[in-house]
Amino acid sequence: MLVRERARTSLSCVNGVPGKSAVSVQFNLAGDTLTARFEVCGRKPFVNSNLPTNASVQGLWDFDVVELFLSVDPNPASTHYFEFQVSPLNQFFELEIFEPRKKMNSKYSSGFRHNVMQLSNTSWQADMRISLDALGFNSQSNHNINYLRGGAFAILGETAARTYWALNLPKQSVPDFHLPEFFNPIF
Repeated sequence: MLVRERARTSLSCVNGVPGKSAVSVQFNLAGDTLTARFEVCGRKPFVNSNLPTNASVQGLWDFDVVELFLSVDPNPASTHYFEFQVSPLNQFFELEIFEPRKKMNSKYSSGFRHNVMQLSNTSWQADMRISLDALGFNSQSNHNINYLRGGAFAILGETAARTYWALNLPKQSVPDFHLPEFFNPIF
């Protein structure tokens, strides 16, 4: 059984001044389950309580979310990856992407599990538990763990003051997370 852990890592604000906010993520792998634990602190969450918690929500990124993009393709030039999002209210979104903004599977459903804990009025923690087998990564074979690549992201704040956070992306004048060429090994 594969077991890995990556130390908690801070995400960087890629579009300006982060203010009092901070975002971090920690990855753990046990067998075929990848857990990403995000922690967001320093600001009251911007949410929409009218959105459902029992179905994937297109447009969830218009509110506070943490995001995980994962590729299990051994070809580092591949544009095929999976996107997972969770809001402070435990709403979620998932998508299979074949080519960013051009070809995707909006009906994709991995069965990933997620939960959110409010730590204070200005802090929350989101856990995503994703079966890598559901993504085509066979943890029982000799599939190389370095094929598991991706990035962690967050979108925080109302439109006028929104900040974009990323692991592995450079500063950007127009934030764009859908850049698989910047995906790095998770472990």
